[in-house]
Amino acid sequence: MTGRPPPARPGGVTVERVDPADAGTFDEWFGVVDASVSQRWPGRPGWRRAELRAKATGGPAGRGVLLLGRLDGKGAGAALVELPDTDNRHLAEVMLEVDPSLRRRGVGSAVLAEAESLAAADGRHTVTAEDEVAGSAAAYPGAGFAAAAGYTLVLENLRRELALPLEPALVDRLGADARAGAEGYGVVTFADHWPEEWLDERAVFGRHMSTDAPLGGMATTMQRWDPARVRGFEALVAAMGRRLLVAVAVSAADGRPVAFSEMTVAEAAPAVAWQWDTLVMPAHRGHRLGLLVKLANLANVASASPGTSTVVTWNARSNGPMIAVNEALGFEVTAVGRTWQRQLG
Repeated sequence: MTGRPPPARPGGVTVERVDPADAGTFDEWFGVVDASVSQRWPGRPGWRRAELRAKATGGPAGRGVLLLGRLDGKGAGAALVELPDTDNRHLAEVMLEVDPSLRRRGVGSAVLAEAESLAAADGRHTVTAEDEVAGSAAAYPGAGFAAAAGYTLVLENLRRELALPLEPALVDRLGADARAGAEGYGVVTFADHWPEEWLDERAVFGRHMSTDAPLGGMATTMQRWDPARVRGFEALVAAMGRRLLVAVAVSAADGRPVAFSEMTVAEAAPAVAWQWDTLVMPAHRGHRLGLLVKLANLANVASASPGTSTVVTWNARSNGPMIAVNEALGFEVTAVGRTWQRQLG
């Protein structure tokens, strides 16, 4: 970190930018995030240093800025402000955490205000932020904080978790169901890198994923994906220290991908697999392909990461088809995630 000390805000709070290459200050920033997430999910793996450092360094389509709020000189609040550059240049996405022992002392408000100032200075006029409630909502009162800061609830997601391994009888029954509906389709699994000949399809999946998934009232536009962005995405996953595990449904008519599902597993913390995108192209829906690719990727995880015992996924409350697939597999709701949005200016 360089430059003059940041100005103090009321209550002894200061907010400053953090260079992710500055190990000492980054560790202080990460310590705030870890303390907050650990309180929300005691005994469960959350973000790792390498993962957030990679996100802050920048991905294939934007930049990340880290903010550290100090209360009387002690690290107390942390934000990652993600600024898309390839598309959605009106938008800033904020991840905000406050040390549980230092809440209700103005830290979160000060860090969020700095994040909004940063976004406005970069030409952004829409800010989104998320919170997640595990167990009692009273234990993490993000709704009151968001409303007081002028944010409106625009989307609600349910976090679900699945214990592995699945019962063989369940796998057999669901597999037969999927195959019966997916006549004329095959399934392929792989890890880490999409085959060169399918990069264009993965780019199309990315564009559709950015608009086809339920978005509630979020002010977002279609993302611009091309093969270079796919490779940049893969590089980001690798920089995070994760494996990318993929299952693809392929049309027998032309051998081209028409559906996919991706999960990531941290190699240093493989107990949990994180479900990322799953999509069936519109023309191929109604053939149980969502179930087909999810089952295939669960088998992919079991083979590539036998130490994985839990899969975590999120779905919008309104996403009935994918929720039905997840409930059939045995996923159970463990938390509610909410997306909040504010228009600046």
